[in-house]
Amino acid sequence: MRIPLLNLAWTVVAGASASSAATEPWQFTDERMIVASDEMVITFVGESVKVKGEMRTARVNLHLLKPDKYGASSYAIDAEVDCTRKLLREVASVGARPDGGVVHLPREAGDNDFKPVRKDSFAVVIQEHLCGIKREDYGKGGIYLYTLGDIAARSVFALLALGIENEASGQLASKRYSEPDEITKALDEQKVPAGKRAAVIHAMDAQIEPEAKPPPPIIPLASAVASGRVGKYMHSEMELASGLCLKADGTFQYFLTVGSLDERASGRWTTQGNRIALINDPVPVPPTITTGPAARERATKLKLKVTTPSRRGVPGVDLVVGFDTGNPTEAYTQGDGWTLPADEKCEPRWVMFSMPSYGLRSARFPISAHRKRIDVHPHTERHRLDQLRQGWCDGGG
Repeated sequence: MRIPLLNLAWTVVAGASASSAATEPWQFTDERMIVASDEMVITFVGESVKVKGEMRTARVNLHLLKPDKYGASSYAIDAEVDCTRKLLREVASVGARPDGGVVHLPREAGDNDFKPVRKDSFAVVIQEHLCGIKREDYGKGGIYLYTLGDIAARSVFALLALGIENEASGQLASKRYSEPDEITKALDEQKVPAGKRAAVIHAMDAQIEPEAKPPPPIIPLASAVASGRVGKYMHSEMELASGLCLKADGTFQYFLTVGSLDERASGRWTTQGNRIALINDPVPVPPTITTGPAARERATKLKLKVTTPSRRGVPGVDLVVGFDTGNPTEAYTQGDGWTLPADEKCEPRWVMFSMPSYGLRSARFPISAHRKRIDVHPHTERHRLDQLRQGWCDGGG
């Protein structure tokens, strides 16, 4: 038997506004959506359309809300339409299961015959759409898909379940999104109510690149605490992440990482009216930069290294070295420090360090003939984001 395409009742046709061809590298095929319903999404491959007189042939794709009795969730059908007699036949069809398996349906007599099309069926939409194409180079119409048809279909089903209109569902599901403003623009164009936007974005998750997803809403902390809600409050966006953990025992933990700056704190929290007061415990000591041990090195005039108290080298610390004559030189450390260039003729006399991200600037440290190597300890530890996130709120309420 063949797919009962001719007898499936249809509910709505997606808007037939033509779109320009995609140029994005992830565009795979010239696929157009012509039906979006809560039962089925029908697309066709524009480049497969052949026109010969009043006959039209095309590859039609059916995407089902749930697998049928054969286990297929979609079908690729080679269809032929006789526009004069208003007849359609399915030349061939192959089903696909959700796990990637292929479904070949048993053949029956008359499967390949032309048949009349019911006026209230999905098939009449295919017939009318293909017959509206006058030449093979003619605009194919439909909603152009800038993503794979099966992905677009899943989004359509999810959007329709949220109560989004069929036309808007088809338009929203036809694209991929790589920038946050692209999502906002699409939601505005389709007039999606503010109260549904978060759910719509979630429904289209497979089509939204991670960097395009908006940050989660920030819960007003005072309101949360006043209502007796303690727990973790997180925020993240490009190059920024932060978290505040309010525990039921009255203690808190906090972290922030933005660019090269990392912060963390802990202590106690209390409410003061509609505000939260965070009291550090222990009270943080302002970071400083002090010199460590000096050593002789015959191979160089000067070697500088900035380390943490755990002796890990700190890259990216700005430094200025002054000489006995001439202008100072500016540089910055690597993980293994900084070495004065071998061709430098002037004698180094002093050095200053700074870490703008921490608001740190050292005093001038003198350099003598007996201090060819200086290790500097900034008395502050830089932490990677993954280290901050792991275990930062153990035992939270």
